[in-house]
Amino acid sequence: MALVGLMFAFIYLTFSTGFNQFVEQEEQKHVDAVKQQLIELYSQSNSWQPIEQNTLLWRSIVEQNAELGVEKDPSPNGGGESTKDRQAKGKQDRPSPAFLWINLPPGSLKTGQRISLYDVNKQVIVGRAHLSDSPQVESILLNNNVIGWIGFAPSRLVESSPAKAFLTAQFYSYFMITLCVMLVAFIVAIVLSRHLMKPIRQIVAGTNALKKGDFSNRIPPLTQDELGTLSMNVNELAQTLEENQQMRARWVSDTSHELKTPLTVLRSHLLAVQDGVFVPDEKRIALLIKQVDNLNHIVDDLTQLAHSDTAVFTYNLGHVDIINVFKSSLDDFSMRFEQQGLVVHSQSLQKAGQCIIKGDKDRLQQLFLNLLENACKYTNKGGQLNIEVNKTASDIELTLQDSAPSVSPEDQEKLFERFYRVEKSRNRALGGSGLGLALCKQIADAHKGEIYLQDSPLGGLAVQMRFPVLEK
Repeated sequence: MALVGLMFAFIYLTFSTGFNQFVEQEEQKHVDAVKQQLIELYSQSNSWQPIEQNTLLWRSIVEQNAELGVEKDPSPNGGGESTKDRQAKGKQDRPSPAFLWINLPPGSLKTGQRISLYDVNKQVIVGRAHLSDSPQVESILLNNNVIGWIGFAPSRLVESSPAKAFLTAQFYSYFMITLCVMLVAFIVAIVLSRHLMKPIRQIVAGTNALKKGDFSNRIPPLTQDELGTLSMNVNELAQTLEENQQMRARWVSDTSHELKTPLTVLRSHLLAVQDGVFVPDEKRIALLIKQVDNLNHIVDDLTQLAHSDTAVFTYNLGHVDIINVFKSSLDDFSMRFEQQGLVVHSQSLQKAGQCIIKGDKDRLQQLFLNLLENACKYTNKGGQLNIEVNKTASDIELTLQDSAPSVSPEDQEKLFERFYRVEKSRNRALGGSGLGLALCKQIADAHKGEIYLQDSPLGGLAVQMRFPVLEK
């Protein structure tokens, strides 16, 4: 609004100054034309008597019917001003190009009504009583002799002149246009501010909800600009926080449940021993030790995962032959496989040769042992395990395929989640904590590898691992 106001003042002042100059030029042309006709008239009668006796003659002279600025050719004995001088003066008096669009009709400025005529003795012939009453006075020369005087009142000094009326009308028009522009600018500013503030208020409300712990709140994106992008980022943050909150709650619940089961068994057996129901023999003590081992196993898994989440899960990376590590892990489980009656097909592994990757031998062995433990636990007796190796120039893929039972695709997507188990009662009976595959994924990710699950052609579950190999 301040800028519009300044523009109005600047434009109006520029226009009024230029228009006043234009009017002064037009009026001066009119006065010069009147002087020239008076000189012609005086040269014919050698007096001002024709004007004194004929008022209509005076009006015909000062109120010209010809267009302003078109001067009549003077008589040879007129005013001492040559045609060349008048042409040069006409070029100098030409109006500014900014006002060439104004085509003033003859007499529109009423210049003739403000012209007075005086004789050589400064006595009024027509017009104001005293020559001194005219703001502008010019002599009338004939053959370089003064024959009279013209008094003239410019428009800028007259209150009710048409020029001032025109400027007043223009001022009013410009002022109204300025007010309209300000009003439109004000309305547009309000609309734009509301348009901009609405998503900002929503973002503020959404972040306040997050600050209060309401992670389910979402911000509907209203725009496609940076504010819309910010809204989507806040929504993604809220979703991540909500998932973390749910995971934390599930962690606490599952952890307490997992710890509660062996603790309950320990308490019940110890109370029974204390009451004399059970005899603390070797078998009973072995059972209690087994429950303590289960507790230690759960605590160790939780500790390893906690270390991984806090980026202190240490890895001693070096050049490792992953095939050799897998063979070593497989040898450790040979007796277990025989007890379970599982047939292992590892010809592809035996023919793979050497494959060097950058990794931690102990962590990789932990990964393979967890997978082999799961295959041993959750494959029906008399089943089989197939191991395949596929090598390329950039990576190596290891696949473990076991026989029935299988796992549904819905459960396959969740098996890498902590504490998730397909059949909780059966898994708990087998001693599983639901943390093994979560640890496997952590180790694979730390080695810039991939691990994923799919259906096995043998009717069970297939685990595929892919690791980048070092260039030879």
